[in-house]
Amino acid sequence: MASLAGAALASCSILLLLLVSCAQGQGQPPEAPEEAWPEGQPPEAPEEAWPEGQPPEAPEDALTMLLSKGGCGAFAGLVAATAGVGDAFREQIGSDLGLTILCPDDEAVGTFIPRFHGLTVDEQVAALLYHGLTMAYSEELLSWVHREVLTLDGEQMLTVRHHRGRVILSSWPQSTRNKARITKTVVDDDHLAVYLIDAVLIPADLKRRRVVALIVIIILVLVVGGLVALFLRFHALVYLGSLVCRLTRWCKGRAAAYASAARVTPHGQGQQEH
Repeated sequence: MASLAGAALASCSILLLLLVSCAQGQGQPPEAPEEAWPEGQPPEAPEEAWPEGQPPEAPEDALTMLLSKGGCGAFAGLVAATAGVGDAFREQIGSDLGLTILCPDDEAVGTFIPRFHGLTVDEQVAALLYHGLTMAYSEELLSWVHREVLTLDGEQMLTVRHHRGRVILSSWPQSTRNKARITKTVVDDDHLAVYLIDAVLIPADLKRRRVVALIVIIILVLVVGGLVALFLRFHALVYLGSLVCRLTRWCKGRAAAYASAARVTPHGQGQQEH
């Protein structure tokens, strides 16, 4: 009996110790193992938290990557770096008509870069938007287009024509000095069509503004030069007039001196003879 009572007492003591330890542990969060918190930082979200195991990309990055993979990374860089252009492209893609991007290749953009940096901000935006059409022209639809098409620049248009099976683009009115050819189809979708072209297209209005500015500068230079010439001529005439007046006074003074000397000399000679 004594042994049974001792065993029961021992069992009760062990149970009591377990209850006390559980009571002390209640309300405290379990500590994570050391390997779960590298360098004291909370664990990152599992890959399942991101779609397809990758963080979501910004829309502008998706458009830039699409253009870069198509062979026009330099143009994509200009679009991303110029405020408002990327937003205009994405907004048009989401419209009912969609968007066509005429993307110049890297070689063409590299040649155009020095001129691009010489433009004003508004002119840079206009030059880039000039490469977007206000409709997604598929290859089949583009093959039937033989007319002027509206660009995202708003008021500027492009002329589309065909020559020996190739699509030729030029500024409107047509200019032999500003044309490009489509060399590759990058994307042909319902709301987005992207074509690689071999030259940068310049809006006719932009070129017209440059010509007008050059004419204005030439006129100003001529006007200022004429005014300066008149000013110098006037001062030259004034200076010559003053020289003539001085010379006249000097001549009169010398003549008067000679006349005085002529009158004095005979009277003096008469006194010497007496």
